[in-house]
Amino acid sequence: MARKQLPTGIAKITVTNRRTGKPEPRWRVQLNVGTGDDRHQVRRSFRSEAEARAFHAETLGAVQAGSYVRVSTRTVEQACADWLASKHSLKSSTLRGYIAALQPVRDELGDTAIQKLTKRHLDDLVARLRAGDVERTTDDGRTVTRKAYAPATINQTIGRLSQVLDSEQAQGNVVRNVAALVDRIPSDKQTFRTLTHSEMRRVLEHRCRDRHLWTLALYGLRRGEIAGLRWSDVDMKAGTVTITETRVDGVGGIVVDTPKSRTSARTLPMPEDVVKVLKAARKQQRRERLVLGEAYAGGEYVACDEAGRPLNTWQVSAGWDRMLGDLGIERVRLHDARHTCGTLMHLRGVPIAVIAQWLGHSSAAFTMSTYAHSQDEALKAAGRSFA
Repeated sequence: MARKQLPTGIAKITVTNRRTGKPEPRWRVQLNVGTGDDRHQVRRSFRSEAEARAFHAETLGAVQAGSYVRVSTRTVEQACADWLASKHSLKSSTLRGYIAALQPVRDELGDTAIQKLTKRHLDDLVARLRAGDVERTTDDGRTVTRKAYAPATINQTIGRLSQVLDSEQAQGNVVRNVAALVDRIPSDKQTFRTLTHSEMRRVLEHRCRDRHLWTLALYGLRRGEIAGLRWSDVDMKAGTVTITETRVDGVGGIVVDTPKSRTSARTLPMPEDVVKVLKAARKQQRRERLVLGEAYAGGEYVACDEAGRPLNTWQVSAGWDRMLGDLGIERVRLHDARHTCGTLMHLRGVPIAVIAQWLGHSSAAFTMSTYAHSQDEALKAAGRSFA
């Protein structure tokens, strides 16, 4: 039977075995692939003709299908860094969250060639994150063990990495997105405890220097909106508060930014009791300015300390926790004050569309599913309605 002719790009050669010194046959595949600046030569040698033919056909098929991926030493760290650098439209606070989500991947697998990254690499990382068996380096150079990650946090990490690999695949750097193959961890739906009506009244009536901040929180402002609110945005005569900017944790520290979304920029008419609280806080800050004189800082922010320095978001949250402790109220997050606002408005019959506008949401459905919670008091009232 006549021997099949080798296709163009495969040549049979003879090499010398370094161990035995005897000649041995090899089949060398040499192909030119790509176009323009990306044109390059693929060169591989095989011990058998069958292996050479298989590689030759696979390579040409991938080139024709547009799925050919050039061999590269590009690492996971490089891919993550480039993807983050491409996020030009993200707010600094959002980018900070993306960086935090990808950090364990970069710490553990950063040196791995992205073309050699496997599903097993990621499954092992997930297991270690769940067990609290992953280390990190602190800003001062110490090595500490990360706390065990919650399912939602792990899913976010794998989700962000999947976005990175999607980008790498679109650029022709990897054949497939292995992160998309990793099972997400099921988790219970996050529940929130909102303040009851009586607890809310105790907070609103609590006499403390930052009472106005807790009042704004219970009337629906986000933590970043409270920290970024200036006195110039408060109209005492009209009784309105206008949200024009936020002060949030961003890349490198606290940043002043635009509101979270287009609908978050809003003007809210505040009840008279809220206006009274704001007026009292303004007078208090003016007295503090007189006491400190030139040592007093700007004082242009509604949320500031006794020296006029604006409060960071974590300082606002810490003050909220101290206040609840003083009142003996079971701890709830500061953001749950916003949940309390939405829930109480809902229980009092305010239309969901209006609540969404008040809270600065673009979707009334999101408001309904996330912020309107049934409270024990409301459930008991519902039960009595059957009597």
